[in-house]
Amino acid sequence: MSRSSRTPGVSRIDQPAKRTHGFFVRLQRRGKTHSAFFTDQRYGGRKRALAAAQKHYRKLLAKWGPVVRKRRRASSVTVGVQLKTERRHGEVRKYWVATWSPKPRVTRRKEFSFWEYGSKKARHLAARACQAALRKSQ
Repeated sequence: MSRSSRTPGVSRIDQPAKRTHGFFVRLQRRGKTHSAFFTDQRYGGRKRALAAAQKHYRKLLAKWGPVVRKRRRASSVTVGVQLKTERRHGEVRKYWVATWSPKPRVTRRKEFSFWEYGSKKARHLAARACQAALRKSQ
């Protein structure tokens, strides 16, 4: 794989060992992926292949529509503290989770249960744990 073009959903692929040179178009909607490959050789060069790939991508967008992404709202205002809900054996368990990184590429977390501490206290403890860990790592 190589650099992408300026059009999202269109990527340049150059694999000299397999003699593959062209643009790959991909669009995913409703759980289904629509893809096509536009080779330089078939379309008479890199520029024409890119133009054909971009045209195909615009056609797919016209048919399937643009991406509509809903932003999730954070469950906590404190950075590094999230609300976690999981189901085990038919019962729902809720936790406030403190997450921090003591050094690059290392993540630590600690969970505080609603059942054990109650919602407010668990959230407070998670925030304090996260802040203490961040102070300690600095």
